[in-house]
Amino acid sequence: MPPLSRRSLLALVGLTTFAVAGCSTPGAAGPAEATRTVTHPLGTADVPVNPARVVALDRRGALPHLLALGITPVGALTHKSIIGTDFPALVAEQAADVTVLPVASGADEPALEPVTALHPDVIVGYTGGIEEVYPGLSQIAPTVAVDVDFTDAAVSLRAIAAAVGREAEAERVVQEFDHRCDEQLGRLGDLGSVSIVLGIGDQQFRAYSSTGSSVARWLSERGAAVVPAAEGAEASEDKTFMLISPERLDILTGDTIVVMHNSGPAGEAALAELEAAPTWQQLAAVRAGRVVKINSQSSVGSYGFQGYESVLDELTSGWPAG
Repeated sequence: MPPLSRRSLLALVGLTTFAVAGCSTPGAAGPAEATRTVTHPLGTADVPVNPARVVALDRRGALPHLLALGITPVGALTHKSIIGTDFPALVAEQAADVTVLPVASGADEPALEPVTALHPDVIVGYTGGIEEVYPGLSQIAPTVAVDVDFTDAAVSLRAIAAAVGREAEAERVVQEFDHRCDEQLGRLGDLGSVSIVLGIGDQQFRAYSSTGSSVARWLSERGAAVVPAAEGAEASEDKTFMLISPERLDILTGDTIVVMHNSGPAGEAALAELEAAPTWQQLAAVRAGRVVKINSQSSVGSYGFQGYESVLDELTSGWPAG
């Protein structure tokens, strides 16, 4: 069947049918394994009802999502080119027995031979990373592509849960985090106005709207006014952020500023650019010491809900009093 629209599915894998293979017949090796048909952004896959050997092929949450669902994958794609380590520190201990899978090119495309050697019974991976090699992966094992929403990790968590039959576990993870978010942010009292910014290098910065990041969403849902709104020529097409120069940092007028920053040398350099900008140093929130720093990769869901929990702790522990 032709590939389905990514936008319409947005990683929400649908379980369209549940099929059980027929009973054994004389002379057969035994009954075939029960499967379910999963619809995903690149087609359909008949996956085992209770997969035992799962492979995670992306750097955007699949490994921590599977661990949160109670599944330790037999292999996962390396994160080394992005964060300098094979797996995120937040889940490294849990992933101690997970085989590190190399990339074939770039940072997303998996090499097929190491995947084959693990004899997986289901493969899950980021749509954009596995699209080119999807036919080859599907020859190895049933393969489910997962789209990612960088403002809401629940989207990819639920998609992966649907693929491996752990929907109830996914809802538990989401509900427990929402409850924790209510509790921890509730203790801060009136959140006032908040600006959220990320340095992306080359003297460019993103100022996020209330729908532009998970943290913006958490805060706005609990009463904060996220400013500025994404408007004008600097606004992204989807109105989730404004791309600005150092001279335009004066639009960060929030009572509190949340600074998202990436790990590694590039992230550190982008943070240094922000803090060295004369306009930054003149902002009211900066002069008042009302700046909170959080890890960007964790906040966009790349480390799953384990990352979300660490960001929530960073946010609430660093939130200025008063």
